[in-house]
Amino acid sequence: MAKLAPRLVTFDVFSALLDIQSSLTAIVQETLNMRKDTAAQFARGWRQAQMARAAASNSLGKGRTSFKDCTRIGLDYALGKSGRKADAATRKKLVAAWGTLTPWPEAPAVMQAIKKKGYVTAILSNGDQDQLDSVARVFGHSTFDHVLSSETAGFYKPHPSVYELPTRVLGVGSKDILHVAGGAGDVLGAAAFGLTCYWSNRTGDLPLDPALGPTFQGKDLRGVLKLL
Repeated sequence: MAKLAPRLVTFDVFSALLDIQSSLTAIVQETLNMRKDTAAQFARGWRQAQMARAAASNSLGKGRTSFKDCTRIGLDYALGKSGRKADAATRKKLVAAWGTLTPWPEAPAVMQAIKKKGYVTAILSNGDQDQLDSVARVFGHSTFDHVLSSETAGFYKPHPSVYELPTRVLGVGSKDILHVAGGAGDVLGAAAFGLTCYWSNRTGDLPLDPALGPTFQGKDLRGVLKLL
């Protein structure tokens, strides 16, 4: 396989780099005193509602609803659906936990290896700027050279303005970027924008649109190293 030589490697955060489901399940189980299976179901519902609200933000014509607010709204929806209540302090703690989610097991080592190869790296994510800065610190001070948030674009993925951020902010052309995606929606947006895209496809999912699929894919982040 021919090696790639991108000027910039961008990473989705909340699917590609972080294990959302396991992290949220543990946090919900402890904070809301749930059984593990109940907490896992709650975490899935919370994430789905959060993403649905973010997607609606792209279409409502009222500006970008902050990711933190989408997260809070999704949490309140999940609480309502499960018939549970939580006070303001508990809800605040759960929302804040999105800044400290656990990376996938191989993620730190893969990131270190990419940096050792000399590549410039950036987060390119739906999260708010302050949340993403917190995530970047989880990986260490020098792991990411840039942190690009949808907050700057004013829209959420898969809106093209998010994928335009590396060009708009950093001056790197789309043909010089390798984007590492974790979810089918991110793959769709990256492909539509013309980015070379590696999909860390842990669940064996299918592209939402076969005409806008990934350039490469593998079962986890280690596949990225084979391309560089």
